[in-house]
Amino acid sequence: MPRYFFHTENGHLIPDEDGQELADMEAARAVALDTMGEILRYQGRAFWKSRRFRVIVTDDKQAEVVRLTTCASPPSI
Repeated sequence: MPRYFFHTENGHLIPDEDGQELADMEAARAVALDTMGEILRYQGRAFWKSRRFRVIVTDDKQAEVVRLTTCASPPSI
């Protein structure tokens, strides 16, 4: 099974050193969404300071295969 790495970024990059073996890209996408949900659930207050969270998924060759970005913009006047 391929190994995917789920790096996170909230002002600075937090690399995933271990990764996870998953069946395919669809499984990696599902884990990326779950990871973003967990970040927002447990780090939500920090989100308003940085205004952006990312989950960057790479394969075992360090090639980026998925990138999720959640960002907040100031309200329009």
